[in-house]
Amino acid sequence: MKKFFPYFSLFKPVKLQFFTAIVFGLIAGVASGAGLPLVAKYVFPLIFRDQSTGAVAATPEWMLKLTSFIGIGVPTPNQVLIVACCFLPAIFLIRNIARYLNSILMSYSGMLVLEELRIMTFDRLQRLPLAFHKRHKEGDILTRVMGDTSQIRQALFRIASDLIIQPVQLVSAICAVIFMAMTIDGMVFVLYAMLSIPVCVFPIRYLGKALYKKARDTRAKGGDMTATVSENLASQQEIRGYGMEDGQVKKFREDSIIMRGLQLKMVKYQGLISPSVEVMSTLGVVFAIYLGAQRGFTLQVFTPVILAMYFAYEPVKKLGAISSQIRKAEASLERVEYILHAEDNMPEPIEPKVLKDVKGEVCFNNVNFVYDSEPVLSDLNINVNPGESVALVGPSGAGKSTLVSMIPRFYDVKDGSVTVDGCDVRDVSKRNLRDNIALVSQHPLLFRGSIAENIRIGRPSATDAQVMEAAKHANAHEFIMEFPNGYDNEVGERGDGLSGGQKQRVAVARAFLKDAPILILDEATSALDTESESQIQAALKELTQGRTTFVIAHRFSSIRDAQRILVFDSFQDGGRIVGDGTHSELYESCSLYKDLYDKQTG
Repeated sequence: MKKFFPYFSLFKPVKLQFFTAIVFGLIAGVASGAGLPLVAKYVFPLIFRDQSTGAVAATPEWMLKLTSFIGIGVPTPNQVLIVACCFLPAIFLIRNIARYLNSILMSYSGMLVLEELRIMTFDRLQRLPLAFHKRHKEGDILTRVMGDTSQIRQALFRIASDLIIQPVQLVSAICAVIFMAMTIDGMVFVLYAMLSIPVCVFPIRYLGKALYKKARDTRAKGGDMTATVSENLASQQEIRGYGMEDGQVKKFREDSIIMRGLQLKMVKYQGLISPSVEVMSTLGVVFAIYLGAQRGFTLQVFTPVILAMYFAYEPVKKLGAISSQIRKAEASLERVEYILHAEDNMPEPIEPKVLKDVKGEVCFNNVNFVYDSEPVLSDLNINVNPGESVALVGPSGAGKSTLVSMIPRFYDVKDGSVTVDGCDVRDVSKRNLRDNIALVSQHPLLFRGSIAENIRIGRPSATDAQVMEAAKHANAHEFIMEFPNGYDNEVGERGDGLSGGQKQRVAVARAFLKDAPILILDEATSALDTESESQIQAALKELTQGRTTFVIAHRFSSIRDAQRILVFDSFQDGGRIVGDGTHSELYESCSLYKDLYDKQTG
């Protein structure tokens, strides 16, 4: 449970509501643990006749003071009966109002805690290196952000609520038992019956450990299933095209069966806690009843004691259920903390340098890069002048995309350095660095919102006129205006409703609007038809003017006229540059380039 203590700081913004909820929890606990047993001892004799004498107990001093306070004066027997009968509903009213207010205030606090915890986790995900996201399934991360945080919220709620009410009720009830045992002759034996309470801890601890292990496995499998669904929904065209529907259902069914088995084991362990505690506590009560009967105690005398014992054992049973909730949440906390405490191997510089008036000189100095112990790039030295356009070609896996990814620090070099205008990119804040780089990828992502909002990502402060101007440069204005709402037309999730060429032109418009001195084109036209490609190529030709540009392309038609072409090849120790020059120079001097070009052009 101590794992959750650091997260109670999340209650700080709602500390007033939180502590008010605790106060109401204390009231509810005392009303349950001590209030009801004491009512049975002191009030019931004023209502029911004594079994031995047949008479109602004489009106005690405290009752006379109470009736005098409420203006009755010297009460008649019927008035005493009416006042006495009001005690029980009054206690229940106080208890339940306190419980209700405790629950409402705790729920409000818990919702804000959940919100803050999710924001913390989501914020951390935005700051972790791209490599982290590459190593983990989208669905698993989604489960951690949404499902696991919700489980933690429930645990914090139970800890903050029931771990106040139930212990207070337990202590209050035990105090009531001790008080009655000390004030009633021969009643000390009931204290021995209370020794069964510590024994109840053993099944709670044992079953709780088993529950934690199964909860951890269940959450992990839940993440896998969410990843499967996410992958499936993003691949509907391919699934239908290759007739994979039945195979997908079979795979999901197999995962569901495993999930069911894990959940059943959780139910088994969780279900055993309350019965185990209840059986042990019942033995203690039976022991007290047996000894009480032997000593000749009447039901009227013994009922308050039994009631107090019941209210002492009841919290123990509930604490067992709370323990199972906490164990499940501990498994979720472990998964969330994996994100919150994930190592950032690409930290921000302590005293960052600032890039101003960037000209666009990019240099790779003795660069080596390793990904998951596999060498990707080896001993690269490249100098790209401001405004120079450089095309990168070569077989898949030679490290072309990795190379350009190191410019905006999506990845860091293992050895060597990458510099922009002579400044090591590791010495610049990521935001400042990336503000000077525009990226157009093969599959640009459009976010939910309007077309204008998606273009404005390039420069959030841009005016409507500037957005429209960027779209015109990207050859996107005409198709945008064909939509019913023009630039305000909603594109849907991931750009649904736009063709591949339209998405690409929106992405190019973003780059125009950003107006960054460094431009990266990562196979920006490879997935387009001939007409779309020609339109985008015309836009890209304008976009690259005056900018340092890195172009990755498999279609040689798009790079043949590049100022400079770098040819990559893969080796055992990582990708290397085996050619550097213009198309005509490389066609004559680089056999790999000639082979790649001839294969594509026929």
